[in-house]
Amino acid sequence: MKRFLIKLLFFVFPFVLAISLELFILPIDTFTFRASEALLVRKFRNLLAGKFYPNRILIREEEGDIGHHTQYASKRAVEWITDSYGYRKKEPGRLQYEMVIIGQSETFGIGLTQKQMLSEILEDELHLGVYPFAPAGVNAFLKERRFILHPPEIVIVSSMERFIFELPPLKISSGRKGGLYERLRTKVKKMTEYRWVQSLGVFLDRLFKMNMVHYLRATIERSFSDRATMGLNRANTKFGPILFLQGAKANEEVPEGKLKRATQTIKAYSDFFRSRGIRFIFLPVPNKETIFYESLGTRRPVFLKQLVARLRERGVEAVDTQGAFEEAFQKDSVLLYQKDDTHWNAEGVRIAADLIKKLIEEKNPGDRASE
Repeated sequence: MKRFLIKLLFFVFPFVLAISLELFILPIDTFTFRASEALLVRKFRNLLAGKFYPNRILIREEEGDIGHHTQYASKRAVEWITDSYGYRKKEPGRLQYEMVIIGQSETFGIGLTQKQMLSEILEDELHLGVYPFAPAGVNAFLKERRFILHPPEIVIVSSMERFIFELPPLKISSGRKGGLYERLRTKVKKMTEYRWVQSLGVFLDRLFKMNMVHYLRATIERSFSDRATMGLNRANTKFGPILFLQGAKANEEVPEGKLKRATQTIKAYSDFFRSRGIRFIFLPVPNKETIFYESLGTRRPVFLKQLVARLRERGVEAVDTQGAFEEAFQKDSVLLYQKDDTHWNAEGVRIAADLIKKLIEEKNPGDRASE
């Protein structure tokens, strides 16, 4: 029995040592190629209120989600700061935000440094508190206690074009779950604000993620394959080689049924927020393929143009990002997306921010800065 335990100890020791090195000694992003993956909460969401590890500052170089570890990868330096709620926002010391942006990776700024995020630019330009509630959806926003107690004046729902069909219908609470249930839920949620609970959650989540194991496995797989030829959708453009997630397939015609359902879902969002005195704006972000349709040899996609037109006909404030992107791209030769990534770059974010600023100031004339 003693001999067996000694052998077991020798067998287990290397794994314990490796895990200890990863969790207690090496930087948190050692075995990831992007900051978002190093900080993303995978499992223990009951102990961690937000989507990322709270109260973190991470500065590193990273590559795009399509071209990483290939000859097409573009390295860029990024800074990530998360607040005590676990979202990509510097701790502001304030309870209420005038504007909340609900969205996914385009909202929390994959491939962008902190100051290039849409929320940061709008905050500087409009002199308002702007919060990036992402990755999240409208229904998560409706359950967030801090936004219930301190609702914003403006809600922007952002979505990449390819995810618009996945926008969920509203799930409005009937108000029947009251009393003891709500008190317990509030107490559990409150516990996630304690530092020791957050530290425990981060430790368990990192242990579950096993980033070192996945890193070693991916490294071995890459050594036996050529990442540069593994089915990458690539096109030669005036900006050089550009990588795409879906390629020409992304520009296939959208059926009328999908267009109609998307319109109804977003219209329902608008009606709900307006009924509560909150201004609603829909911000679609075109697929990279939509703007580069000529390079991909397809017809010009019109889904976003049709969607925005229908929403505006129904009284929904929607931003025509496709029109503005096409003008900047075709007339001024502005690159709006990261070459090795599916997401927009700082130029694309800037154009969207200008469109939102113009929309808000046209609707609400007056000098906000002087206010």
